[in-house]
Amino acid sequence: MKLLVAIVLSALVAVPALGQSREYQGPPRSPPPDTTDQIIVKWRSSAKQTLSATASQRASKLANSSGTAIRHKRRSTPTTEVFKLDHRMSGSELQAVLDRLNADPDVEFAVADKRRQIQQIPSDPLVTNQWYLLSAQPAATRTDQAWDITTGSAGTVVAVLDTGVRFDHPDLVSKLIREGYDFVSDPLRANDMDGGWDEDASDPGDWVNQTDRNNAVFSGCTVRSSSWHGTRVSGLIGAGSNDGVGLAGAAWGARILPVRVLGKCGGDDSDIIDGMRWAAGLPVENVPPNMNPAKIINMSLGGNDECSAAYQSAVDEITAAGTLIVASVGNDGLPVGTPANCAGVLGVSGIRHAGTKVGYSNLGPGADIAAPAGNCVNDGPPFSEAAPCVYHIQVPLNTGTTGPATDGNIQSDAVSRPNFGTSFSAPLVAGAAALMHDVNPRLTPAAFTTLLQESAMPFPMSSATTTAICRVPTNFVQGGECICTTLTCGAGMLNTFAAVTAAQKPFGIVQSTGTFDPNVAVNISGSNSFGARDRTIASYQWSVLNVTGATPNIVDTAAASTTLQVNGNSRFTLRLRVTDDQGATDDTDFAMVTTTAPEPQQPPPATTPIGTGDGGGGNFDWWLLFLGLLPLALPGPRRRKVANSSAGRSHRRRRRNHFPE
Repeated sequence: MKLLVAIVLSALVAVPALGQSREYQGPPRSPPPDTTDQIIVKWRSSAKQTLSATASQRASKLANSSGTAIRHKRRSTPTTEVFKLDHRMSGSELQAVLDRLNADPDVEFAVADKRRQIQQIPSDPLVTNQWYLLSAQPAATRTDQAWDITTGSAGTVVAVLDTGVRFDHPDLVSKLIREGYDFVSDPLRANDMDGGWDEDASDPGDWVNQTDRNNAVFSGCTVRSSSWHGTRVSGLIGAGSNDGVGLAGAAWGARILPVRVLGKCGGDDSDIIDGMRWAAGLPVENVPPNMNPAKIINMSLGGNDECSAAYQSAVDEITAAGTLIVASVGNDGLPVGTPANCAGVLGVSGIRHAGTKVGYSNLGPGADIAAPAGNCVNDGPPFSEAAPCVYHIQVPLNTGTTGPATDGNIQSDAVSRPNFGTSFSAPLVAGAAALMHDVNPRLTPAAFTTLLQESAMPFPMSSATTTAICRVPTNFVQGGECICTTLTCGAGMLNTFAAVTAAQKPFGIVQSTGTFDPNVAVNISGSNSFGARDRTIASYQWSVLNVTGATPNIVDTAAASTTLQVNGNSRFTLRLRVTDDQGATDDTDFAMVTTTAPEPQQPPPATTPIGTGDGGGGNFDWWLLFLGLLPLALPGPRRRKVANSSAGRSHRRRRRNHFPE
């Protein structure tokens, strides 16, 4: 059985809904330069001769293939390198060079090394102001209730890939790992006088002035003050609490690993990707090993194009190593941006206090869950004590407009320094994941995603301020408040308390390497199921439910591993219930179908569905083929969600539209 769903969207023009309230969305953002003079090349592992050549010889090979002068910049991994072009390129000129390079049989991929931007919209004693961590508002994350279970632990490391941090900020001073790293390679944009990569992840400021703009490196960049963006994001995840100072972080017991990948006017893909790999504990050439590998990576940054092969390759490596990547979706009311749209990344959209999409948030495929991003409910600015930006996201920052101010470590406020953007949605989810990791350190990236999505609160079905239903942007901008759906904003609204509670339960995993054909005994195993911290699996119970047709037979229903056989056509649900030593249970369900294919009366047509036997064998639905031929590594209802997500992400890999930065 195949279920094919076609969705056709007519040409739409975004207009404010009748009766929709006006709300300050922040100043318009200018797009950064869409040019680059760098490319990322990954050589095929089979290209032994090329890989054994010198760096200059490999650059010459690329120059000959592309017809463009190219020189070697650095090597990231044994097969991945960064090369410099002889001038900045964009559009068709750049694409023509990449096409010629990708035609080289020794090249696995060649992609542009583009620039990424922070996703903010510029703009303890204070914990009562942190509405997004509390439980009163519909979209509040209920993190305060999760703190009754755990506040996180030093054994959980969250890497923040951003502009660096202010190590001296009182909200962060006790939570930051000093042994971070600075991956901003361009000395001018690094702005730290160190001349490239180094072991100092502090933030010197990322301001851009008119003098900067006169330099070609900053062509197209917007004049602005320093953002202290990495300090803001880090504070949301792990600002120290119960210390009588400033703000509370979502997981204040966790530690923050600062990885600087953004400088003045953003950061290059090659630097960001190397920073991602290093943060997860993977080797990066000419960089000391990371002695504090992160279980969770937060990326409140992005760009407006497809998830490149370079990003996807890094994401695949990182998630295989067991590290969850959380990324903001972007702030332009457009389809989800990079890296949130890469398969395996948990993309976070932004919602208002009431649970509707905040106007600026991107949306659509790639938005996996939603969290507060900050909103004001009034026009502004200017804001005032009488008319503040009510639901902004409060964060630590520095008052310096260029370099850091000596006495400038303060917190944002609702009058003079309101703070919002999907940059601040992602760290709320990363903080929730850090709390989950403390109660169950065996959670995989897929398990984190499953539990966060399953425990999410449903979006409100109506709103007092808008009647507009969110639509996936195609040829329009969804730039206003709208009512979220699971197709546009993610599985639901982050509920940290429910996610941490779910993480305390055992996690059932069903695995099989066989195919489910009639009259064939298939091995099934739940032995890789696991309990939460300090808990073990005490019992296994296999069963079948909702049987239509032949009754399946399970040899030993109480064994961790057993065999299943169906002697005929059947539809049924296979369930594994695991119980831990404290009595908590988890059910893992799979909907299964086995049918015996009839003898063919004529040669099968070319359009024979995948999985159909050629006479005498079994066939099964396309989704069962996916479950049967691959090792099953996730639970049933959860598996179906993850499988759907995987299919959706494959779809997303084919449809990439991204926001202007």
